[in-house]
Amino acid sequence: MSRENVNVVLRTFRAFRERDDEALFANYASDVEWDLRRYSPWTDQQLFRGHDGVREFFRQWLADFDGYTTEACDPVDAGDRVVITVVDRAVVKRSGVPIERVHGQVWTFRQGLVVRIEILDGRAEALNAVGLAE
Repeated sequence: MSRENVNVVLRTFRAFRERDDEALFANYASDVEWDLRRYSPWTDQQLFRGHDGVREFFRQWLADFDGYTTEACDPVDAGDRVVITVVDRAVVKRSGVPIERVHGQVWTFRQGLVVRIEILDGRAEALNAVGLAE
């Protein structure tokens, strides 16, 4: 089932890129958690729960940017979890300055649905979170 989990992550990123909320949220359990407690740039609310919580996170996350894109790179199958490196690109609304930032994510699955997404500062931290070394 874990290769399927990698495919779910990639399909979810595609749904986000296409702004297809129905396809995006079809992959999330109703009690999904979006956890930013180990992502140092994010100092606001750090844990979002459920579909409404994830929507609120996206609203907050995207509020300061124009032309926001995100890409999932180098997925690692870790059984009921998937580690990915994420590259975000956007233009900051207030300054017009383009940005690119890279971070790690750990996606946890239960019965084929995403139950938790943990955002971490980098790939090494994400791999360490699942007991793997880079």
